[in-house]
Amino acid sequence: MAIDNRDYYREKPTNPLANGFPIRSCNTWLIIINIAIFVIQAITVRTVQTPSGTVAEGFGQWLYFQGHFSSEAMLHRLEFWRLISFQFLHSGVIHIALNMLGLYMFGSVVEERLGARRYLAFYIVCGIFGGVMYFLLNLGGTIAAKYFNMSEIPGLLFNDMNTPLVGASAGVFGVMMAAAHLEPKTEVIAFPIPIPMKLRTLVYVYLGLATLNLFFGRYLSWFPLINSYNAGGDAAHLGGAIAGAFFIRRIHLLRDFWDVWSDSRKDRRAAQRVRDEGQRRAEIDRILDKVKTAGLHSLTEKEREALRDETDLKRRAG
Repeated sequence: MAIDNRDYYREKPTNPLANGFPIRSCNTWLIIINIAIFVIQAITVRTVQTPSGTVAEGFGQWLYFQGHFSSEAMLHRLEFWRLISFQFLHSGVIHIALNMLGLYMFGSVVEERLGARRYLAFYIVCGIFGGVMYFLLNLGGTIAAKYFNMSEIPGLLFNDMNTPLVGASAGVFGVMMAAAHLEPKTEVIAFPIPIPMKLRTLVYVYLGLATLNLFFGRYLSWFPLINSYNAGGDAAHLGGAIAGAFFIRRIHLLRDFWDVWSDSRKDRRAAQRVRDEGQRRAEIDRILDKVKTAGLHSLTEKEREALRDETDLKRRAG
């Protein structure tokens, strides 16, 4: 099959803002689920005044406490589920609004090419890689501070290892990188500065800002689009973007979530076994037809051996 006939290389009209809001798409459901969880958090959390100050309580706070990611939870308590759960929690209205806007703008482009299952796998795995990137840079910063008495190394995170990480943005950055690969020349309107530009250019601008903030944010805090207080978030953005750029070029790894961690060749081996079985059955049918028309004496020694093997196989199968 020619490469341009494959589903992920077909030309389609894919203006990210012209795809509507299809209720049955995986991308739409991701947006709905994220918003629903945020609303549940907001309406079920309450503040209580204690002698030591104001404390948040309730189901919303419990959800945040159990679901956020932190390097401490990963390293010392091995709570690996947080690599997924943190992706569905957000710290505020603007936080979730920007992330869902990113999913709305870019997600449908990627889902059209990958299909719902592979798209969901892609999104979740990019988020996981974002959490892993945050963990590694935070661990590196902690080691540098504890054992080498260093407090500043560009790119490393020196914040407390209990600092919570939440948000869908690592997955969103992965989706953005995928969209830039699939539809690089599509015209979009930039945000927050409303100017038209190529999709790939816009994504690379966002990625460049995240990278600058991670490595040099404390020195560029005067720049309007740099937020030195979100270096941890930008570490996750960078991890998600790297995963997105990698997996969109290797989409055979994304048949579903679990196959990302398994040998992608196993399905090809299974398919080869099916083909071999079909060829074997066809050969047995040919030999039996030959016996029927020309008699048993007409068989070659190789054909006789094939019949004996088939008889043994059926006998073992009961």
